[in-house]
Amino acid sequence: MSSPLASLGKTRRVPLQSEPVNPGRRGIKVYGNEDEVDMLNDAHGSEERIPVPSCYGGIGAPVSRQGDSLVPPEVDFDRLLASLKDLSELVGDSDTQLMLVPDRVPHQTLEPIPLRLYRNGIVMFDGPFRPFHDPSTQRCLRDILDGFFPSELQRLYPDGVPFKVSDLRSQVYPENGLDPFPGEGRVVGLQRIRKPLDSIEHPGSRMTAEKFLNRLPKFVIRQGEVIDIRGPIRDTLQNCCPLPVRIQEIVVETPALAAERERNRESPESPAPPLSMLRIKSENGEQAFLLMMRPEDRVGDVRDLLAQARAVEPTTFEIFSTFPPTVYNDDALTLQAAGLVPNATLLLRVRRASPPAPNPK
Repeated sequence: MSSPLASLGKTRRVPLQSEPVNPGRRGIKVYGNEDEVDMLNDAHGSEERIPVPSCYGGIGAPVSRQGDSLVPPEVDFDRLLASLKDLSELVGDSDTQLMLVPDRVPHQTLEPIPLRLYRNGIVMFDGPFRPFHDPSTQRCLRDILDGFFPSELQRLYPDGVPFKVSDLRSQVYPENGLDPFPGEGRVVGLQRIRKPLDSIEHPGSRMTAEKFLNRLPKFVIRQGEVIDIRGPIRDTLQNCCPLPVRIQEIVVETPALAAERERNRESPESPAPPLSMLRIKSENGEQAFLLMMRPEDRVGDVRDLLAQARAVEPTTFEIFSTFPPTVYNDDALTLQAAGLVPNATLLLRVRRASPPAPNPK
């Protein structure tokens, strides 16, 4: 089912300096327009008038220039954080989104955009730093404060995207890119000088090849065919990026998968039925079995399908999860009742022998 947001207009056309701000407005998932910023400046003046977000206290308020940077007025951080929270909840209320597939097969939750909020600007994704006086930053904040998703994200996220906000308003981001020198320095005899930031990495700040692959769907069903998405891209990246040992992913043929192929072939516009996507890792961790199941299917059905795909007896292995720690031994239990809907990651292990019964005295 396409997002209800698709029926809404994705742009708004309003006068830049006359729109009243309604802080209580929410529930409209559309994007702001990429308005031009009107810069009024003469050859002799030391001030320029820039339309700024209402969080700065006044639209079109003059700000002074010092060197190469502008000194912005106060920012209403509390209101900005509240607006970001409202927008993120709005995306969450619209349920999961389909990734790249018009046939509506497996759902994939949209990963939040990291946004760090400093006293003097913001950092979105992995950078660069965007000071508050930058016109593009002002347009971005104005859209957020007015209850819209930033127009600059419209192409990548046409239906909106949640934000993962880090409130760092007590910190000033160094606009020259340098932090205070953290340790020992060498000058005499070594002319290789590097910025302290070169040796300091924030955890999770670098986009690795594996992270990139994890953002893609594993496979899609198109015109009745299962198409591997990650495999060819991984093979391309393998030549230039260090990747961990690849786990062989095996799509197990299931009745639900066959029915989904048939539905996509005969009536691709019909709504997809509820499904459960299971990813089950083998005992040695070298294989991962992907099973598309129905919520009413039973644990025993999963066990039989795995045994058939692995050419082993169903009684030789156990299916379990680590969080919460659970062993699924009841073959009559449905996936819905076991909490394995809409998706779950499970593991296999060799079946453990039952402890001997105590001898009667």
